[in-house]
Amino acid sequence: MNISPKVQLEEFQDRNDVILEDGIIQNVNEDTIFELIRDIKDPEHSYSLEQLCVVRKDLIKFYQLGDDKDISGPIECILIEFEPTIPHCSMAAIIGLTIKVLLDRFINGYYITVSILEGSHVNEKLLNKQLKDKDRIQAASENISLMEIIEECIDKIRNRLENIDKRKVK
Repeated sequence: MNISPKVQLEEFQDRNDVILEDGIIQNVNEDTIFELIRDIKDPEHSYSLEQLCVVRKDLIKFYQLGDDKDISGPIECILIEFEPTIPHCSMAAIIGLTIKVLLDRFINGYYITVSILEGSHVNEKLLNKQLKDKDRIQAASENISLMEIIEECIDKIRNRLENIDKRKVK
């Protein structure tokens, strides 16, 4: 546990609009991805991942797998990297899983990968392997205790997005 993390309390990135339709984000880009993940609550502290500089817009990348010659066309992909506050952060896997669960919940049509920024954690290779393992992600999402932690971390975001979607319907 990082007992006294460095906290950024000012000079945040500008806020961006998120356009939802039936609970799915329609304007998927670096700005809206960052808008989703910036307010995730750190599992150990009352600060957001943005306040702790764990997530940054420059760590969000869009790319394609395959090409137009493939039968189904290229696969649209998003890579989100994050930087734990300390190299031995015990919550890194939960932070990565929280980002993945949140994005999977509100984004369709993209292959989403979440990983720890190279050189920022002592177990980054092992943790990144776990974060890329579909079976582990599925098993984690079925773990009630783990999902309670994740839901607590994304509660503020989920409520805000649900309110945006409801306003649009009215």
